Amino acid sequence: MISKTVLRTPDVILQAREHLLRGQQLPMGMLDASIDRSWQRCIEHGLQLGSLPELPRLDSGELRAQREMHRRLIELADPLIRRVTEDLRGCQLLLATPDATVLKSYGQRFVLNDRFHIGAGINLDERWFGTNAPALALIERAPVLVKSCEHLLFPDNPVSCVAAPLFDLNGDCLGLIDLTFEANHPRPEIFLRRVQQLTGALEQRLFFHHYQQRWVLQVHASLAELDGVSCGLVAMNDSGLILAVDSQAAQWLGEASVSLIGRHIEELLGNSWKEICRQCERCSVLLGLPLTGAQLVGRLNPPDQWQPAIFSGEATVMPASPEPFLSRGLEALVEDWPMALAREARRASRALEAGLPVLLQGKTGTGKEQLARALHSSLGEQRPFVALNCAALPESLIEAELFGYVEGAFTGARKGGYSGRLVQANGGTLMLDEIGDMPLALQARLLRVLQERVVTPLGDHREVPIDCRVIAASHRDLESLVTTGDFREDLFYRLAGVVVELPTLNEQADLAGQIRQHWAALCRQHGRSLALDESLLECLTAYLWPGNWRELIHCLEAALVGAEPECQRLTIERLSPRWQRKLAQPIESGVRNTVTSEDPGNGCQELREMERTHMVRTLEAHGGNMTAAARTLGISRSTLYRRLGEASP
Repeated sequence: MISKTVLRTPDVILQAREHLLRGQQLPMGMLDASIDRSWQRCIEHGLQLGSLPELPRLDSGELRAQREMHRRLIELADPLIRRVTEDLRGCQLLLATPDATVLKSYGQRFVLNDRFHIGAGINLDERWFGTNAPALALIERAPVLVKSCEHLLFPDNPVSCVAAPLFDLNGDCLGLIDLTFEANHPRPEIFLRRVQQLTGALEQRLFFHHYQQRWVLQVHASLAELDGVSCGLVAMNDSGLILAVDSQAAQWLGEASVSLIGRHIEELLGNSWKEICRQCERCSVLLGLPLTGAQLVGRLNPPDQWQPAIFSGEATVMPASPEPFLSRGLEALVEDWPMALAREARRASRALEAGLPVLLQGKTGTGKEQLARALHSSLGEQRPFVALNCAALPESLIEAELFGYVEGAFTGARKGGYSGRLVQANGGTLMLDEIGDMPLALQARLLRVLQERVVTPLGDHREVPIDCRVIAASHRDLESLVTTGDFREDLFYRLAGVVVELPTLNEQADLAGQIRQHWAALCRQHGRSLALDESLLECLTAYLWPGNWRELIHCLEAALVGAEPECQRLTIERLSPRWQRKLAQPIESGVRNTVTSEDPGNGCQELREMERTHMVRTLEAHGGNMTAAARTLGISRSTLYRRLGEASP
């Protein structure tokens, strides 16, 4: 469990220290529980507040012996820690043993109490060093944050620190990583997350190294996270017998690690070991879990074939299994669109070429980023396409990510600075995704950049000229946000050169035809020849698809890769239990979907009749007002028109 010391203010912590100096009992909750326990232990050890005894330090020979003993840990950790050190200027990182002896120090050296610096060979045990993150992380067996004033023996020191322990598969501690930074940093939790990512990446490296002669399966619920620190790892022998399972994999597979060891992977995935190897080796595929009905993404690494990537703190999205309807050019993308919408997309392309901004509006999964990329590619030249998701970054990081910064602009700034997305997009296209989530203060800065075509990096006074096309996108109604004061009106008009509103999946004119088309593309992509049953097609067409195209494509691809090799026709019975349940749920407010696996075709027909009856009654209740009826039903007016028209005799 992560320490909650971030909630304790320095004044409260110093008051607690005064209580201890006077020999008084600390009030309940005055300190974080782990810090409270540490302070009490320090008093029991006889440590004197405000004084620092001599610390044990290894001589050069002893340090060499310790490094040799932990040689494998150092070799695997070194490139990871050096990369983080380069990214986090002004920080010190420590790699230590399970008894808190520092093996190596990286980055800046901090001096404490004008007496010494923390470096290799020093032992940071709580018994003589007092409260500190490395010792506390080992005792608590969890990541911790210790603020400057929480260091009991020297509360006026200029640094805070975070630390996280490393564990093997048996739960034994292998060591720890500490990250020390300037105490005045406003967001210490950023460093806590970073050290957790770092230890997670190192534990994965240790797993792969230990089982480098074995097959290792990576699993996660998301393709985007398959190479991140939250992916799970399963080691198997040459016949598919499970030898080891890390805690993340046990979580994704839904069983305890100990209960999985000794079982065959075929039992979990419901497929032969030969077929698993064929499907998963070196590429990412969807994996069905017959025992639970869940679906995961997996990739199988053959013995001696795993190549460790340098950890960057971010998950890498693998290019496997691209969504076919997303990878086409503009004309191919819009060829099946309604004529009016295709015309708007082409108009947006011409506007972008002329330098006008384009605003894309649409619900999640309607393909805003894919249209943005198609618009960019329609320019016909090899220019950069740079995307920034304004909702994916904390407010404190968006400014630095967008405008860039110079070296030393703030604590933790990257050595050499960072150019920023605006400069990176110079000569090309910048996509500002989820622009409606951008903080108001940054909206003003962005407006100035768009007006004056210059950007000033953080910590710098120089103006850098830029020339890039801008595509903004949002699932929120920006005009409504302007009305409520949550989005600047002047920025809205600056971005809305041409506005394209993307319809939801259920607002498509020929949804059944488009499903057939994408199914055929998926079959070609995976080398399968599998017919789509008409009764299943009816059910897919009737479903509301809240996730729009993204949800549909993932559903189809999961069904395709999960189908047995001998399967010639995909029916609703062959879908996962999860999708059978979803297609049997209500698709409109107040309407019960009666589709069953025994009679999917009749169920869909009955569903349509019930749906139309409910829509007609709702429309009558609103005196024929289509807008009011659509609002009550939770659908758009165009969807209501289309559904009533389709259901008419």
